[in-house]
Amino acid sequence: MARPLAGTAAGSTNRRLLLLALVAGIVAAILIYTALSRSSESTGSAGAASMAPAVVAKQDIPARTKITSGMLEVRQVPQDTRSELAYTDLSQVVGRVTRYPIATSEQVLATKVVSLESAAATGDSLSYVIPEGKRGISIEVSEVVSSGGLVLPGDYVDIIGVFDVNFVDGEEERTEQKYFSRIILQNIEVLAVAQTVVDTPPEAGTTTGADGETTTTDADGQRVRNTEAAPEPKASTVTLSVTPQEAQLLFLAEENGVLRLAVRPYGDAEVQDIPFVAETELIPANLPRPVAR
Repeated sequence: MARPLAGTAAGSTNRRLLLLALVAGIVAAILIYTALSRSSESTGSAGAASMAPAVVAKQDIPARTKITSGMLEVRQVPQDTRSELAYTDLSQVVGRVTRYPIATSEQVLATKVVSLESAAATGDSLSYVIPEGKRGISIEVSEVVSSGGLVLPGDYVDIIGVFDVNFVDGEEERTEQKYFSRIILQNIEVLAVAQTVVDTPPEAGTTTGADGETTTTDADGQRVRNTEAAPEPKASTVTLSVTPQEAQLLFLAEENGVLRLAVRPYGDAEVQDIPFVAETELIPANLPRPVAR
């Protein structure tokens, strides 16, 4: 009877060992699975943390182009390849102007665009504040010509010229100096005085469409300046915003006469038909002749 008992005991021990081995294997599998899951999550988190948003170009954008929302998109790029000068939001870039070409998929950097709001702060800013279809032309001025040195960038002025006239009296030709004056141009914007350029915000008198384009909607036809510069009495030049035809007329007038700037009140954009004035109109018709002494 002893042998059957010994065999039974040995079989029971073997089953216990197998059961313990099975349980240990299951526990080991669970531990390995848990460890691998945590490792995968850690790797995924590390990968996500290494990405950062950047505004990139969806197409090639030439230099001196006003940027619209359709030209850009925000992408997640590796942190180590993202420039510190890159933008992260479209609103930071839309409405700006490219200073240099930007290639497709290239990050848009702060050094490659200029804001029209702060164009006066850039070295080549004048070209960015000239209205479409206009030209910037400078004339020489003195403190007298520029209304006591109080003409400021963003002001609107009328330009008056005084001219000589050549007369032929019989066979003799004579010149009457400063014989007549006329208003050459009216409601002309002053873009710059010396090196100080007008700062015009797009928010003032503008509307922005769905494509990001900004359109001037000032009822009086005058732009509003963002900041006001200090007077420069010693300025020797004033830069005016004119059409190409007006630029020719202004240059000819400066070469042939004496110019003076008359500052308009804010908001007055009316252009009137004003006749010229001749020297004879300064002399009353009934002025008595001087008595000889």
